[in-house]
Amino acid sequence: MKTFLPVQSPSSCLRRRSHPAGFSLVELVIVIAIMVMLIAVATPYTLGALQSANITSAGDTLMQKLAMAQQRALTENRPVGLDFYYYTDDDIKGCHAIQMVSYNPATNQASPLEPPVYWNKLSVVLVEGALSPMFSINQTPVSTGQAKVNPFQSLGATYYRVIFYPNGSTSLRVPLRTAYLTLISTKHYKADLSTPPSDYYTVQIDPVTGRGHSYRP
Repeated sequence: MKTFLPVQSPSSCLRRRSHPAGFSLVELVIVIAIMVMLIAVATPYTLGALQSANITSAGDTLMQKLAMAQQRALTENRPVGLDFYYYTDDDIKGCHAIQMVSYNPATNQASPLEPPVYWNKLSVVLVEGALSPMFSINQTPVSTGQAKVNPFQSLGATYYRVIFYPNGSTSLRVPLRTAYLTLISTKHYKADLSTPPSDYYTVQIDPVTGRGHSYRP
């Protein structure tokens, strides 16, 4: 005995296809609201992680430049300096750039060995004062002065120079306990900052051996 299946009319098939499954307006509003809340919660943590990464990058770069300057002084048998340029940028006062230079003790002249490295590209500044006392005392005349090269001269910058000599010594004349510098995010900058923010990078330079040591909380 043959069984016959019911035949659907074309109109019923069209009706079924014309109403595909999808989200209702209420469901879309709920999904969007959840996404907005997640973004609002995650944004501070994302920005904090980005700032922390920028500080780490700036500090690691400073450590690398110190090591490279010391190594070049030893291998090339000539004094090599690292210049720290201090000026005000967007109402933030501090060291915004560093540059490796070749230093001639006979003429007290320096010539760049590399392009400058700018901290403000990472929204980071090397602060002055209590958190960076290395340049505050006992600076020899050959280690500081008004910038004489652009763009730093036009910015009215002051430079402090750490000179590495072929015998392994440095131009620093400060006790080890004060031979350190601190990098922070520009977001946490305050004039005369005396206590470090929650996120910072401190670099200490041994005045005798020239070796750098870092501290990261």
